[in-house]
Amino acid sequence: MTSEATFSSEKVAIIYDPALCTGCHMCELVCSLVHFNRSHIGLSRIIIYKDKSTATFIPTVCISCPAMPCAAVCPEDAIIKDEKTGMPKIIEEKCLGEECGKCVEACPYHAIRFSPKLYPYPLMCDLCGGDPQCVKVCWSKALDIVVHTRESDTKRYLIAAEIHRKISEIEKKYGGE
Repeated sequence: MTSEATFSSEKVAIIYDPALCTGCHMCELVCSLVHFNRSHIGLSRIIIYKDKSTATFIPTVCISCPAMPCAAVCPEDAIIKDEKTGMPKIIEEKCLGEECGKCVEACPYHAIRFSPKLYPYPLMCDLCGGDPQCVKVCWSKALDIVVHTRESDTKRYLIAAEIHRKISEIEKKYGGE
């Protein structure tokens, strides 16, 4: 399935190709606009990391891990699986926000954004309810949509594992700047 495809009742996911990301940040801006009616990278549920040493950009977004480690560590059970999309969903009324942040630390793919000065709760991809807008504005085609299959999930997890390795190296080099 590609971003041009019609959405069906099948569960979809975002797949990304870091080699195609230009760092334009359009995905982050549209994400914040859709969710907050405001274009601000810090309010995006997709995150673009930059490797300064290679001048490359690395997109990451929640891949909806089967074990949901973010939910497993939540002391308030404030993270559930959205039935429609299959993505983790934060119940803000239950979330401790700045007092906690354990879900951010537990995410193996650096895919949860948490900027308490901008928004009091962690942000993770919700696939825009099944119609991810970030994919629609990604002119370089670094982001695409796939239907959940064993093959597509395996490919997404392998990509995410490599992204995790790269982001960990960047954070080690630059101290998480």
